[in-house]
Amino acid sequence: MGKHEKNTKFNKKNAMMDLIFLLGVFLVIISFYVALAIRGQKQKSVSENRPLAKIPQFSFKEFFSGDYQTNLENSLIDQMVFSEKIKTNMTSKKAQTVNDSQKFLMSAFHYGEEDTKQEVAQNQDTQETPKKEVRNIKYIPISNGVYHYGNSEYMVFKYRNLEKNKEKLKKWADQYNKYFSDMDSYFYLVNISKGINFNTVDETENEFLTYIKSVLNFKGETGLKISSYEQFKDYFYQTDHHWNYKGSYQGYCDIINMIYPEDELIKPTGTKTYDVYYYGSNARTTSIYTNKEKFTVYEFDLKKYNTKINGSYARYDNHYLYENGTYSTEKGYNHYGVYYGGDYAEVIYEFDQPEKENLLIIAPSYSNANNNLIASHFNKTYVIDLRHYYNTFKEVFNPTEYCKKNNITKVLVMISIDHMTNGNFDLEE
Repeated sequence: MGKHEKNTKFNKKNAMMDLIFLLGVFLVIISFYVALAIRGQKQKSVSENRPLAKIPQFSFKEFFSGDYQTNLENSLIDQMVFSEKIKTNMTSKKAQTVNDSQKFLMSAFHYGEEDTKQEVAQNQDTQETPKKEVRNIKYIPISNGVYHYGNSEYMVFKYRNLEKNKEKLKKWADQYNKYFSDMDSYFYLVNISKGINFNTVDETENEFLTYIKSVLNFKGETGLKISSYEQFKDYFYQTDHHWNYKGSYQGYCDIINMIYPEDELIKPTGTKTYDVYYYGSNARTTSIYTNKEKFTVYEFDLKKYNTKINGSYARYDNHYLYENGTYSTEKGYNHYGVYYGGDYAEVIYEFDQPEKENLLIIAPSYSNANNNLIASHFNKTYVIDLRHYYNTFKEVFNPTEYCKKNNITKVLVMISIDHMTNGNFDLEE
């Protein structure tokens, strides 16, 4: 009997603890929704440079499929008060610890310093023996797939292996050949660090571009020429995966010289450096803000034009915010995306030059910085970002129908190997 009474007391205690726990969970949930009602739902994460998940609307279909629960969980994580600050602080602490330990090891063991060898090239015709320098600089991991190349402060990615990516590249090329090989089509490789081994890069053509040329049947194929690590640093931001004003302008020059070699290029009227440090996507990803790079752009005197964003007339770039001095100075602010313009499913440039052709550009955010320069050589230019097309228009992008509908006679695909292999720029069969 006594034993039965003991169990009864024990069960009552458990029930009380369960009740307290449920009340605590209920209060947390209620507090979350109250804070959300006061603050509103956040649209975008500055540190992660991505749109945040919003509280989903309930539907029985999504509930029974499990999608509602997944979307709700993602929204609770994204919309939680101080969530971004917490994630940023955690990433920062982790990255700083790794960074400090790496600096100590590199200093103690001279790790990451250049170890060069001299290879002698035999020349039987002459007595000269030219020497070739072989670099052996280590890639030092920082955090979240971001590296330093030796003791350089630039943040880069580790280069990819061509052989391991040939199958994906061939599949991608076959899709684009199907739709565009019979058109006046051009390809431009945005040569980011994921496609460059800085220890072997030289004056020859990038090996990824060489392979793409062998499987892509376009009228013209070329890419951003990177023949040394120093040249890479000249063309790209210190802490961002995007090319800077010099790199994007070089891309524009290469593209027009490929499509219209007789056309006169738009020349910069000058450069402008704004009094704000630019910490790009790699700094935001690692939460390391040690590089001090001012945000600099080229200025141009372009003919007036109109832009349509997802079907409605609207201004695309935000140059005026910088010209007026009303830009944000928040650490980690995405100046590249704000100054040049954001990522949309469709942006149309209208230069009102009916004697010229219409162009289709398929590209991710790399083209944001030079779309207007390229478009100035055409009547209308249609820029499609396949990452957002279906979600915006609720239909699959059909290249054949789109080109016919808009009287498009030329096509430019401006892309990096990253987007050719991750599936985001695949064309539906």
